[in-house]
Amino acid sequence: AVLPILIGLAVDYAIQFQSRVEEARKDRRASARSAPATGEEIAIAARVGIPAIAAAALATATGFLVLLLSPVPMMRAFGVLLVVGIAVAFGCALVACTAALALADCGGSNGGGGGIVWASLRGAGEIVGGLVRPASPLAKRARSGADHVAAAGRGAAQLLGATVAPVRRRAITPRGPVAGVVRRPALVLWLAVGFAVLGWVADTQTTVQSDVTKLVPSSMPALRDLHTLERVTGVSGEIDVTVKARDVATPAVVGWMTRYEQRLLARFGYRESRGCARATLCPALSLPDLFSTSGATSGTSLTKASIDGLLAAVPPYFKQAVITPDGREATLAFGIRLMPLARQQRVVDYMQSRLHPPRGVSARLAGIPVLAAQANAVLSSSARRLLTLLSGLIAVGAVLLAVFRRAARALLPLVPIALATGWSALIVFLLGIPLNPMSASLGTLVIAISTEFSVLLSERYRQERAAGLSLEEALRRTYRSTGAAVLASGITAIAGFGVLIVSSIPMLREFGIVTVIDLAVSLGGVLLVLPAALTAAQRGAFAGLASEPGRRLGAIWERLRRRPSVV
Repeated sequence: AVLPILIGLAVDYAIQFQSRVEEARKDRRASARSAPATGEEIAIAARVGIPAIAAAALATATGFLVLLLSPVPMMRAFGVLLVVGIAVAFGCALVACTAALALADCGGSNGGGGGIVWASLRGAGEIVGGLVRPASPLAKRARSGADHVAAAGRGAAQLLGATVAPVRRRAITPRGPVAGVVRRPALVLWLAVGFAVLGWVADTQTTVQSDVTKLVPSSMPALRDLHTLERVTGVSGEIDVTVKARDVATPAVVGWMTRYEQRLLARFGYRESRGCARATLCPALSLPDLFSTSGATSGTSLTKASIDGLLAAVPPYFKQAVITPDGREATLAFGIRLMPLARQQRVVDYMQSRLHPPRGVSARLAGIPVLAAQANAVLSSSARRLLTLLSGLIAVGAVLLAVFRRAARALLPLVPIALATGWSALIVFLLGIPLNPMSASLGTLVIAISTEFSVLLSERYRQERAAGLSLEEALRRTYRSTGAAVLASGITAIAGFGVLIVSSIPMLREFGIVTVIDLAVSLGGVLLVLPAALTAAQRGAFAGLASEPGRRLGAIWERLRRRPSVV
């Protein structure tokens, strides 16, 4: 699941950098300079474009770091891999793009007819063709194979340009969507906020799929073994109650453990006559079981002497499974059947609610089923998901504020990002697709990827405005260059996630479906809402946000920034 994201982001970095180089080349030609030098163009593109690309990459990585707050270890590792991958993708995209542009220009200047790459392919085809008989059809195919590849590459590029150019021209003409957004920014923002609020409310009603059997392939060997274990033994896991005291081998402690065990088994349907066939919980080897043959079903007739005598007679290898050698800790174990984690959490909650040990005794639940159920409960909490989204927005905003050092410049890109989390939640709810441990963190993913798009567009708009263009013309130029690159990289990322839809793992397949739809909606929303936010800000619609508390915070920030460092 990491690879599609990195492909989309790396493509975005490369396209943005290449777009800057092409613009520098056009500007040089427009200024009547002859023989533009690729090195100078790359230097101009690096000076103008790399700071914005680097800021977007840093903010995106910060958004992914919020995944470290996930209760699921898999998602924490997912976040770490994404952060490392962004750094690698950023470096590789810039280095490889620079080298490719230099090589292409070198090949073109030598009359290569397609650049050094295509010339190399043709040369290889000629060499291979010379090694076989000239009259052989194989030789003819070998000599012309590279030419076909080069022609196909050039044709594909021309076809892509012919296809994308009309779309791009329509998007930036006065009749395009951007012009409509500029004319009615308030309407666009109110509609965007309304749909986002609906999504945030709907997110509280979205269920989380916690049945392990529905998240992994049914043919998975581990799952088949788990079903076999449950069919033979009646259970698939174990919940332990660890009991600690100065001395657990006393009548009071053993009696309480016995009564607690009996109440739980009766509550969850265990009958000794029919075993674990229909029971939710089954007894496992525990300290009270050592005394079950003494006739003391509740432990009331046990004495300290009888307990010590029986423990002394039990073999050490058997006794150490239920009580420590110092007698300070004992285990009360229950077998549990395979079930959805939400139902498993209800079992754990009931066991916890009936856990009232005697004075001087502590008891707590332990075991993998307990940890899994608790993690699922946290993951299923809509309040927790909202808190994660807020954490992501705050973290991204803090990074942008530290980089740009202007509140408006840092916060304006966050407007469509914050709203995109609500749109994605609304889509998931309307489709009726349950979340899973991966897609439950989709909001963080939307924040991180939308940050990339929003920051690049807003920074390009700022540069065009600084160059003296009007609001409408700056937006047109932004969407003609950076907007087209963002659209291409967004489609690449979406297509990459589309590969997950054919996965044999249901959890990955559902994650791919939800992500493809949500990223498409988020990309389109950012492309439409960001111009509205920029236009509204330019016309002073957000001036009221600069309240007295906001001005005070800004003054504090300026004082901290200008304070000399103390060595």
